[in-house]
Amino acid sequence: MTNVVQRHLLACPYGLAKTYLQFELGSDQPLWHLRVPTPAASVNPLVEFAKDVDVTVRPSVDPMHFDQPWNITWAPHGGGPYPTFVGTLTVRADEDWNVAALELVGSYEPPMGAAGKVFDVLFGARLASATAKDLLAEIGQRLEAHYHRDEAAKVALT
Repeated sequence: MTNVVQRHLLACPYGLAKTYLQFELGSDQPLWHLRVPTPAASVNPLVEFAKDVDVTVRPSVDPMHFDQPWNITWAPHGGGPYPTFVGTLTVRADEDWNVAALELVGSYEPPMGAAGKVFDVLFGARLASATAKDLLAEIGQRLEAHYHRDEAAKVALT
């Protein structure tokens, strides 16, 4: 089992970030396109690895009733030698209430037995971490875009 833990800071207040994430995850998006950023992709975008995954997202319960965690699972669309990820996606408060942190915590079992475990040790875990980081950045951009639109609308009303 390989664990993945990634955080992404949001230029958005904590309370609003939770609302925006609920909106984003509440929209029907059963298929996501995950990218695996690679150094070669910056030179040639055709080198970038990508995979469509079927995603299941369900609200979870925070025993402290502070954060709104979401149980998240994704599996390769159409199969293939890719792992199934199980974890939680949560907006967490930061020291400054005008900033929030988007956090992804979970794990996966490398496919293909012993060969998959060797690949995971050599490359897979780093690819998974980079993919999670890229996913959080993409979700973060959408949440921040909601915030900036709302703030611009407030200014336009005055």
